[in-house]
Amino acid sequence: MKRITTAQQSLDTIERGMYGAKNVQDSLALLYHQNTKLTRFDQIKLSHSVRGFFNPYITQRAVQPYKVYPGTRTVPLADYREVPAPAVDFVELVRQRQSTRNYQPGYQLSLYELFVLLNYSYGISRQDPIPEGGHMSYRYVPSPGGLYPLELYVVLFDSHVTPGLYHFRPDTLELECLREGDFRSEMRKHIQAEPYININAASGLVLTTGIFERVMIKYGERGYRFMLHESGFVSQMMTLLGEALGLGSCMVGGYDDQKLNRFLGVNGVFETVQNVMILGKKPLDTGCHVNN
Repeated sequence: MKRITTAQQSLDTIERGMYGAKNVQDSLALLYHQNTKLTRFDQIKLSHSVRGFFNPYITQRAVQPYKVYPGTRTVPLADYREVPAPAVDFVELVRQRQSTRNYQPGYQLSLYELFVLLNYSYGISRQDPIPEGGHMSYRYVPSPGGLYPLELYVVLFDSHVTPGLYHFRPDTLELECLREGDFRSEMRKHIQAEPYININAASGLVLTTGIFERVMIKYGERGYRFMLHESGFVSQMMTLLGEALGLGSCMVGGYDDQKLNRFLGVNGVFETVQNVMILGKKPLDTGCHVNN
């Protein structure tokens, strides 16, 4: 209780927030951030807690940070590891990146494009053996403690596979089909993007979820900060990869959390949607795009 009181007292001294509101102590975001700040004493406590995390039992459980949907139909992507990745100048790629809100209708995402987008954003980059047996897998983005708390789900409208909802398996490089169907209308209802973003012309979208336990078991409340960081890392990687493939993308923050979680079949408490990215082929005329 002392920690919360200290944070509350700190907020009570602030007259105004960034939006001119006086009651900033009512902001859940500010209260969370205030209560997850570390003092020197907190750093020492956390370091002891982290050291205790490295025991054989926990290490064995941490080497498989991904969900598995047994018995589902799968779409293999592993063969595309032998296909050369797009050869692009990275700095020029960063300079060209922009949010794309309109797309070429009916463009079918290829399996190669899906492989590049998913594998090089959150796939496995290397594996190192561990003393307890097995391997620790690492991804293409940094993650706190190598815990990788995120999952990627893909809703495909137009592609070289059957339209539907898929889950990305990074260990086997497969798409697990959770449900077949045209979910374009449902996504338009759950995601508040139109008329600014033309979901109707998009080829699909990627839903990123976060599993709290994977990171909070080691880092406590501060782990939620780390999970949000990682969601940003993955999204940035994916939008740059899309740019390299000539695909347009746009992040969306306005969506119905509960309905999207229900659509994915996750409980919305221990696993919940963290980001939505809409994907499609860039239109021939890109002059109307906003660079943001």
